[in-house]
Amino acid sequence: MKMLDALVARWRDYQTNVAGLREIEACSPEMVAQMAADLGITRAELEEVISHGAGADRLMPRMIAAFGLDADELARTDPAAVRDMAILCSRCETKGRCVHELDAGTAAEHAEEFCPNANTFALYVEEKLKH
Repeated sequence: MKMLDALVARWRDYQTNVAGLREIEACSPEMVAQMAADLGITRAELEEVISHGAGADRLMPRMIAAFGLDADELARTDPAAVRDMAILCSRCETKGRCVHELDAGTAAEHAEEFCPNANTFALYVEEKLKH
């Protein structure tokens, strides 16, 4: 059953990605440029985030927790860094491995092998240990 749930989730994420791209295509170039500028990224990066980003909103908080960090606290204390990490997470192409490692409880241990935010999470852990 777990395999079926994973396939359904991936299909839903794919459908969300396609819908997001259609929405962007329906916008004027000026509106898309403004959305990208508001996020501090280029139009091409925005399109990449939309085409690969579905599911990242579920994974990043889990990965933050796997490192023993509090996602809400990070969002309050360093919102710009969390935004940048969210963009990296949404552009990541190893979400399948991320899910597997999170489910297995080995995500923090193996994050350096697949997670684009692993070093940042490790720095936050190091900072947390100093205080």
